[in-house]
Amino acid sequence: MSFHPMNKHSNLVTAANSILKRYKIEQFHPSLPGLDDALKMHTRIVFILFDGLSSEIIKRHAPRRSKLKTSPIIKLTSVIPATTVAATNAFLRGQYPAETGYLGWTQYFSDLDRRIEVFPNKDADTNERIKGPNIMEKRYGGKSVFDLVAAKYPTVRVKEVWPGFRPGGAKTEKAFFNQIDEELNIPGPKLMYCYWVEPDSMMHVRGTKSLRVKWQIRKMSKRLDDLTNKHEDTLFVILADHGMKNVKYYDISDNQPFFETLKFPFTLEGRCAMFHVKDGQHKKFEQLFAKHYGEHFRLFKTEELEDAQVFGYCPISENASVFFGDYLAIAKDDYSFYYSSDPKKKPLVGHHAGITPEEMNLQLTLINN
Repeated sequence: MSFHPMNKHSNLVTAANSILKRYKIEQFHPSLPGLDDALKMHTRIVFILFDGLSSEIIKRHAPRRSKLKTSPIIKLTSVIPATTVAATNAFLRGQYPAETGYLGWTQYFSDLDRRIEVFPNKDADTNERIKGPNIMEKRYGGKSVFDLVAAKYPTVRVKEVWPGFRPGGAKTEKAFFNQIDEELNIPGPKLMYCYWVEPDSMMHVRGTKSLRVKWQIRKMSKRLDDLTNKHEDTLFVILADHGMKNVKYYDISDNQPFFETLKFPFTLEGRCAMFHVKDGQHKKFEQLFAKHYGEHFRLFKTEELEDAQVFGYCPISENASVFFGDYLAIAKDDYSFYYSSDPKKKPLVGHHAGITPEEMNLQLTLINN
């Protein structure tokens, strides 16, 4: 089955495997040749991942003289789903979602009979926090490529910088850049991973074309230019996990005949939705799906996912298949499924996880190479 908006040879997973290749650690998958060439020339390397900062968003909003636009780039794609849970873990682990099991914001745990939002670790239907450590990390966690480098090379300072949701994380964008700067003032070999939540957070609320988003990216770009000018001995690799687009919604609870074929609301993402169908309702589900949503979504039976390599160029591990339902629907245009048990909750303006170029197409920007 021919399917793929994901570039097999240039995506987030191949980029992560370039880190393993640079430090002579066994790779999970082939690396990205252009990035290999850049990394081997440097001993001080910083990866900064700005959530949602795709090629299209850079083109639309970054200043003309920004280093995001004037520095060399390597074109690549996100993974499927093109969403933070799946994509950041694909990059950090150097493995596809089919291997990591990190598939989307909401995943169904059959042993608990609960749809759980895996990053905040809470029940998607009751909003109740899951007690104890993060359930995905506990069950399916693993070492990142940065952990592997740190374990093999104690003389390389391997550091991470995160937002305030992690202990010691940056509360503001200014603090985020300051933490990177402070670490780079320490001499010697270095490898860093730095993650920031913008412009994703703002685009979700205001959409991709907002003037506030443009202002946010211009401010962020100025801080990036200042940081990279100050540390010219350091290679900065700027990337994103996915892109975004403004979307329209189908609330599945508004279509009662369709909704009643489901065991519970969809999981993963509105633009990459996993459906669990009641026994004996599969034919009806397919008919109603084709009638109401088939124009806007590509529908797969879950037994087709491995041959189509939807979740990655690899076999599907039990880490992933345990979260499968009966069908997966991936958005081809600007529509998204929606469901909320809270009538006061409003759907987001911008979203991602579909297979459009706006969501899939990314770039690695090489600054000071």
